[in-house]
Amino acid sequence: MKTGKNNLKSGFTLIEVIITLVVIAVVAAMIAVYFGTSYTQSSVSISRLMAADNLNQIMEKITGDYNNAPTTWSPGTAYTSGTAPPTVVLPTEANRNGYQYICTSAGTSGATEPIWASYTTIGSTVPDGGVTWTNGGLIPPNPWAASTPYTQYAVVYPANGYQYICTVAGTSGTSQPSWPTTIGSTVPDGSVTWQCFQPLVALQTKIGAEVAGGHDYTQTFNGVSISYRVIQNRFITFDATNTENDSCTPSSCNNTSGVNVYGTYLKVTIGLPMAASPRTADTLTTLFVRR
Repeated sequence: MKTGKNNLKSGFTLIEVIITLVVIAVVAAMIAVYFGTSYTQSSVSISRLMAADNLNQIMEKITGDYNNAPTTWSPGTAYTSGTAPPTVVLPTEANRNGYQYICTSAGTSGATEPIWASYTTIGSTVPDGGVTWTNGGLIPPNPWAASTPYTQYAVVYPANGYQYICTVAGTSGTSQPSWPTTIGSTVPDGSVTWQCFQPLVALQTKIGAEVAGGHDYTQTFNGVSISYRVIQNRFITFDATNTENDSCTPSSCNNTSGVNVYGTYLKVTIGLPMAASPRTADTLTTLFVRR
């Protein structure tokens, strides 16, 4: 008599399959609830970071223009010349040599950085792609110095709240001139001629007028064209409790001592222009203080 051998095969029952599918569905639902927003909006935080970085770069260029603080040289960049304040750069950090270089012939910088160490004589010219730089002396801000050669567009700070731009190159005299405080007026100094410049008033005009609801502008700061939206651009002062008074006018902007300080504190709030991409509604405020 032959007997048959039963081959038993193990596997999932229908109930087990259904339970497994239900568990997977529940877990997937939980992931969607807890992590779905992170996945779907992960690009939002990146866009905000990019927008914030763009705002900081814009304000850095505006601030550098006011301080006449040179920006760092960069390749393939269009630079302008003949402006006041002038377009000034510093070598990159690795090649910094204590001197600033003034753009005296506009154009686009080269792909590789000039060898600045070969041009440490004040007044020497540096070829750089389509740009020509001129050694403008030591990095500002610089006080006036006697019997010192100054190139055109060099800037000195005599610590009287104004700055003076060299409009005629030459060598300064043996004693400091009597500095004028009328914007645009000039003073001879040895063979140099200086022109009075009140940076905050000029900066306010250059940034652009404040318009209700904001207004977009494109302007060149430190030789680089930038676009931004002006939200606020006005002179302010403070009372005895340091409360801001933002309704200053040229004839009425008194401090706690009753002195008109119009032109001392400039409050600027900017945002990205409407056409910017990425763009957020974030703004950035800086208080400029006249030196």
